[in-house]
Amino acid sequence: MTRPTTVRFVGGLFVTCVLLQRFAVPGIPVIALLLPVVLVWSAWGLYRGVLVVDRQRTLLWLAAAGVTALVVPVQLLLVNDPLVSVTSWALFMATWAPFALRLVDRSTATYMASLSVIVKTCILLAFAAIAMMISQLAGLRYSDWLAAVIPSSLLLHGYVITYPLSYGSGLYRANAWIGLEPSTVSFQLGLGLIAAMLAGARARSVVVLLAALLCTASGSGVIVAAIGLLVMLVHPIRRSLRRYALAGGTALVLALSTPLGTAMLARATSSSPDPSASLRGIQPYQYLWPDWISSAASVIFGRGPGSSQRLVDDTGILGLLVPTPAKIFVEYGLLAGFVLAGFLLVCFLDGPSRALSASLLVSLWVLQPGTTSAIFVLPLLLVVSWWSPKQGPVLEAEPDVVPLLRRFGRQLPTPAAGNAWES
Repeated sequence: MTRPTTVRFVGGLFVTCVLLQRFAVPGIPVIALLLPVVLVWSAWGLYRGVLVVDRQRTLLWLAAAGVTALVVPVQLLLVNDPLVSVTSWALFMATWAPFALRLVDRSTATYMASLSVIVKTCILLAFAAIAMMISQLAGLRYSDWLAAVIPSSLLLHGYVITYPLSYGSGLYRANAWIGLEPSTVSFQLGLGLIAAMLAGARARSVVVLLAALLCTASGSGVIVAAIGLLVMLVHPIRRSLRRYALAGGTALVLALSTPLGTAMLARATSSSPDPSASLRGIQPYQYLWPDWISSAASVIFGRGPGSSQRLVDDTGILGLLVPTPAKIFVEYGLLAGFVLAGFLLVCFLDGPSRALSASLLVSLWVLQPGTTSAIFVLPLLLVVSWWSPKQGPVLEAEPDVVPLLRRFGRQLPTPAAGNAWES
């Protein structure tokens, strides 16, 4: 398909991701509405010829689905007190089914144009986050207006939409009113910040995104952006980052001098573990490890689909998440777990941007529940997997690719598109 069609297809789905992140399937408040939306969107893309089936990832997805399904009867027979949820397995496979596809037009110019749409969307989200914080500083008490106008049955349950900056504070962390959590909005803004630097956005756009990250008072997006920046600094694209040095550095210094910046800096430099980081990357393993190693059968074959979430829920600790490695190996064991992990890792490879691939890998495998949460999985699909295997250069290895695209406004030479089952 033509470049504008692909840009609208990718950009439209990202906009949908931002706008619908709090919505649930009607009557099922634990399943995100984004999941069926992405499946329908993908089917429409196949029908329209925007997407085709990727042979390699399809075979890997089928292998992962087959092995994890076959291990369930073994769990029921050999594992003591297995916790098996067929629904959890189906949700996992459905969430990752669109990763078996790829875009037809994966040219550099189309990718850059799609990143520009993502950046513009994130800037609007940033303005909303900043406006939420300014309104509170102006004396307007925070109110979850979305919950006030949308029935509870249509909103996702089990998330802390927002919470005070500190104990007893009257200021709430910004979620832009529409965000699932401040950390979710922070994650999206961090993604937008990397995309802005890759797409050659203006310095003021970077400043707005940095200010909004501060308003969320969450480290999720900061880590995503930091990983992406580190990757760019070790590649030739670092030369194009000079345009952001003065504005970004000034904004960062000013931000750290504010109460919001001071609070975030104190959390980052504290000698004691950050509570949020502990709930994401430390405590889940502490609670799941003893149960997983209780028998050789559970280590080899797993405790069952959905078991990790049930074990975490039984702790009664609010905000305790299940990291990707824990979910894979606790639920499916070492044998099926390695097959599943192999498929997931392939989805991070051979995209047009190493910075985006690396930052999303760290986020989804360390910080976020990046297996069945569509809100976190979808960005990987939109900026990495659907563009793999890439056509054209790796962006970070070509310092002049952004000025070239801006100047001539046309596609760079790319390999001819293959058939629908080309790996």
